[in-house]
Order: sequence, then C-alpha cells, then structure tokens
Amino acid sequence: MDLPPLFASRLSLDDATGIEDQATRRDIGEEIQQRPAYTRALRRSHAAWFEEVYYDKAHKEYLILDDRGDWFPVMEGPLRRHCKVRGMAIMTAKPGLISEFEEFITMVQCRRPVGYAGPLAGHVKGPREVNGQLILVTTDPQMPVAVPGPWPVLRALIDGLFVSEEHDQRVHLFGWLQCSILAMHAHWRKAGQVLVMAGPVKSGKSLFQKVITRLLGGRECRPYGYMTGTTDFNADLFGCEHLRLDDENGTTDMRARRQFGARIKELLYGHEQRLHAKRKDALLLDPVWRMTVALNEEPENMQVLPPLDDSLEDKLMILRAARCPMPMPTNSLEQESAFWQTLMDELPHFTHYLLHEFQIPADLRDSRSGIRHWHHPELIQSIRELSAEVRFLALVDRALLTLHLKDTWTGTANELEAQLLAIPEVRGDVQRALYFPNACGTFLGRLARLCPDRVRHHNTRNCRSWVILPLRSDDGEETANE
Repeated sequence: MDLPPLFASRLSLDDATGIEDQATRRDIGEEIQQRPAYTRALRRSHAAWFEEVYYDKAHKEYLILDDRGDWFPVMEGPLRRHCKVRGMAIMTAKPGLISEFEEFITMVQCRRPVGYAGPLAGHVKGPREVNGQLILVTTDPQMPVAVPGPWPVLRALIDGLFVSEEHDQRVHLFGWLQCSILAMHAHWRKAGQVLVMAGPVKSGKSLFQKVITRLLGGRECRPYGYMTGTTDFNADLFGCEHLRLDDENGTTDMRARRQFGARIKELLYGHEQRLHAKRKDALLLDPVWRMTVALNEEPENMQVLPPLDDSLEDKLMILRAARCPMPMPTNSLEQESAFWQTLMDELPHFTHYLLHEFQIPADLRDSRSGIRHWHHPELIQSIRELSAEVRFLALVDRALLTLHLKDTWTGTANELEAQLLAIPEVRGDVQRALYFPNACGTFLGRLARLCPDRVRHHNTRNCRSWVILPLRSDDGEETANE
C-alpha cells in the first residue's frame, strides 16, 4: 500500500535501513536523526491504520472500520482508545509537545475529510467522489446472488397476484424488476417508473413489496411525508433503495397529490438529488432509487395517486393485484415464518431468471426506463373517472343544464369560468375546482384528449376557443333539462 505523501516523507530510522540505495538510506537516516524527538514519523502500522479512518466534516466524527468491513462513526475519545490499542503514543514525554495521536488526527482531518458519510442507495461501501466532493459510503446493499434453480412458491404467488383471464401482467412486472436490479448492479441512476399495485384488501400486495425490498438490497423507507410536502427533510431516503408507499396514511387533497407527482419526477427521473437533513447544509448525491405503491382498489384509495397528466402518465406502471390463496399455509406464526423463509430461499433463483433468462419483448423496450409503461385498463379508467378534469366536466354539465343550454357551448376558458361563477347553485363548487391559475383552460385541454366526443378545440385567429358538446344518453339522444 502506497503511503500518503506526508507519511512517505517522514519514514522512521528503521525504515531507512531497509532501503537498498545506500545514499538514499544515509540521507534519510541523517535527516531523521537531526530532528527533535517529538517530530518522529508515524510507524508503518499507523500509516496502514490511516487508510481506515475518515473524518466526517458535517458531524465532526471519525469513521473507522469494524470487523465486518463496515465504517461506523466514533468521537475523538473512542478513536483515541482504538489508536492506543494499535500502539500509538497518546501522550508526550514533555508538556507542549505533539503526540503521535495528535499528529494522526490532524492528518486525518486535513487529508481524509468527507462531506457525507453513511449508506447510499444503490452504491457499495467505500470512498467516492460525487459532484466534486469526497463522500464515504459506509455499508453495502445486500442483494441476492443469482443462482440457477426453481422458484415454484414465488412463481405461484406472482401468478396468483398478476395473472387473470384478461391480462397476464407478468411481462410488465418482470421487465420492471429486471431494469431495477440492473440499475442497482450498475450503481447508476437510470430512470424507472413507479410500480403501482392496486387490489383488494389482504391480497398479498404488501407481502410482495417486502419481496421487492429484498431483491433491491434489503433496505426500504416510507417517503410519503416528503413526497407530499409534509416535511422538507429527506436524509432517511438516501440509505434505502426501495421507496415504499401504501394508502394507509394517504390523502386525497389535490395539492398533496400534485406535490406527489412532482416528487416522482424529481426523485426517479432527475439527476443528482439534494439531501436535506435537520440543521445540516444540503448537498447533492446520486442515490439509485425505485418506488412502489400498494393501494386498495376502492375509488377513495385510488385518489391517493397523483393526477395523471401528460408529463406523469408514462412514469407509472399500474398493475392490478388479485386476491388469491397463498401457495403455502399461513394460519400460524410458524407457518408464516416458513412461508417467508421459502420465498427468501427462492430469491437467488428468481434473480437468476430475471437477469439471465427473461427478456423484455422488443415492442415493450424503452430507451429511457428500460421498459415501457403499462396501465391496467380497468384501473386507468377508474382513475380517469375520478380525475379533477372529469369531475369538472360533470360540474359544467350541471351548470349548463341550469342555464337551459341544450346545444353546444362555444367560447374561451375565461368566458366559461365567468359563466360558471355567475351561477349561484354551482359557484362554491367551481371555486374549489378551479383553485390554481388557468385551471379552467388546463382542464379543457385534458378533456379534449380524454373525451374528444365532448370537448374540442375551436381556435380562431384572435383567441383559443373551446366547444363543449351536450351530454348524450345511452340511446344516443341529447340529454335535455327536464
């Protein structure tokens, strides 16, 4: 191991005797003998110990290696004991002189400072440079090693969850998992959709989320507060590969949902991420993240998802999870434990299948995310029916009937908003629906794409106008005000 420059220039007299070149040995020996005793060089054993110590500038702590090879933080007092065990002189013979330990920690602070020390999602332990700053990754993700073999229990669980008579969703699931695992192995921030699993209560969605956590490195966190703007602190996210959400504490507030959508684009499709911890300076790091969301399929639960506008629609992979019997008995704690252990035993074989046997079909490949997004038709229809723009259209229909308009309505978004606000029966609902600037025009634009039989563009040379066609009944007749 090469010594740092300061160590290389401060060899001991014993070290000098081991140099073959006689002139160099004589010069080094004479230079060392002429120094005061307190400026003696650290021994080579201390130089090796120097390679295992870093200084965390943010927390004013030192990082040393444990017996497993992971770095852990210590203050100066415990570090002094570690150095003493290694034979380093802690005290000096005369007051006011510099001890070996004082020289050692000074060199560590000057030569091995790091701006961040801790686990970093998708990266192996060791020093590395990010955004021009040295950081120290302290632990490794624990990903399964790919081993050929059968995985019948895990296969039965997946088949029960994601295979139905109408749709075999496994190709989308396996493609998403393959791209996620490859990104973790490459330690590279590659964009990836949010995997949404919606289904009945106790269908196994949360169980499969735990399986995904193990596939991606064994570390997960709950980022919902940061995703919806409840908190600005996100330091706990950076040590976990799997960002796991469910609808237990979800909110249907539109502002929170829009914030959720903005965070998805930021965390999964952005570049370096800003780590913000309490009372600490922010810094940019490059975690490799994947996100899953488990939801019950009731309408109120589906509204936890962000509104699917054009910028977000391709960033969600939405699968429907069915309720199915578990492939092994789970009636007792012992049976549940045996079931889970079986799934864990099969993970290396499933990993081998994903990495070496499964291939994403050519028509589903995507240069950005690895696999194209896919939405279960029934779920996406339910989401759209609950969207703000569709509810706004229902509000417009109600208002136009109040105005006794049976024919088409034509005008600008501002004219429509003014007419709606002038109707006392719907004024309050309109104000709540159009809560952000140009909301009326935004909703009409989305409706023109979702419901072209109801809303159309009608641009003129002077302004952008819209045409709203009357609501028709099931037999094709226009609905009139009774």
